[in-house]
Amino acid sequence: MTDVRTRNRIGFARRIAGLLAIAALMTGVASPSLVHAQSWNFGAPPSGAAGAWSAERGTLTPGDGAARLQPDANRRVVLLSPPGLPESVRTAEKFVVQIAGSGLQRVRIQARRDARGGWITIADASGSALLSTATGYVIKRKSGARDSAIERLRIELEFRTTNPRELKRIDVLPAKR
Repeated sequence: MTDVRTRNRIGFARRIAGLLAIAALMTGVASPSLVHAQSWNFGAPPSGAAGAWSAERGTLTPGDGAARLQPDANRRVVLLSPPGLPESVRTAEKFVVQIAGSGLQRVRIQARRDARGGWITIADASGSALLSTATGYVIKRKSGARDSAIERLRIELEFRTTNPRELKRIDVLPAKR
């Protein structure tokens, strides 16, 4: 019985991912020549790759269909990606964070080159620069060098309230070739 449920959930997650890709094409977030450098689906079973993410501030709790984000008293959640990101992440042009509901005020994305390195802000959006689309919030990367390796990402989310939110997906989109 459990195996059937797991297969159904995985199949459902794949169908949703396909629908999200179609929606991205329709809203201009993605195009046939724009592929994902990396994607984490928090709607997959908790044992999936999204489970390797952790919270530095606030809490991140894996769940069925989405991960639950609980902002801290300062209305923030800071997420840390798993280490050892693929080389394709270094060319990221846009980041898409799909969170259910509203109230997201700011997203700051930082990266570091190695486990001992400091964090460098590579994208920061708030107000009108924080583009909300059907596929999620789109944050454009700052212009600059993109030839350095990225070992890990740090995503800081600031909300209007401390209400819990559902995180469904994080995508890293490389520049069009």
